Amino acid sequence: MGLGMCFLLAFCYVCLVCTERSELPQEILQKLAYADIRSISDLQRLLEINTVEDAPSPRRPRSLNVLGGASVNRSHAHRMPRSIAEEAPPSLCKARPVTFEIPRWQVDATSANFLVWPPCVELRRCTGCCNTQNIRCQPSRVRHKHFKVAKIEFVKRRPLLKKAHVKLEEHLECKCGCIPGLRECRGSYGSSSQHCQERGCGTGVR
Repeated sequence: MGLGMCFLLAFCYVCLVCTERSELPQEILQKLAYADIRSISDLQRLLEINTVEDAPSPRRPRSLNVLGGASVNRSHAHRMPRSIAEEAPPSLCKARPVTFEIPRWQVDATSANFLVWPPCVELRRCTGCCNTQNIRCQPSRVRHKHFKVAKIEFVKRRPLLKKAHVKLEEHLECKCGCIPGLRECRGSYGSSSQHCQERGCGTGVR
């Protein structure tokens, strides 16, 4: 068989694989987007799937020679008993305490030669994952907290301490919603609604 024929067959195989692994249907993405999924069983019921198959383990070299001695089967060395594996718990979209750096521009936007103390505070911010990549965990209710911080300057090599006030946003409630830039998802008619559905965000998003 000629080299050209080999390349042609390889190209046809790649095209066949790409065809079989098509993109997820948009109706599936919309169904997943705002569903309350807390386990694989919930996902199975939502998609109306009767059985769940185990994904094949990634292939590894069959053997490894250890210091010139007997070969060790790496697939057995990395294999984990299925009874030990835990079901991955979802990191739900909700407000959690996070470390937030004090914005220096709120203390003094005209100078860079100063220190801020404390440099960080703890605030509740929306974190976690949503069911699809087209939506993101974001705040639905916020409040602003006012903090008093110390600004330390050095004048003639002597420290000068001043007080400054900063206003930071804390998240109280969170939701999964369209990512910034997909504002057309808020439309309910015409091309905006169609484009929104094509991006998998779904209509009626507030």
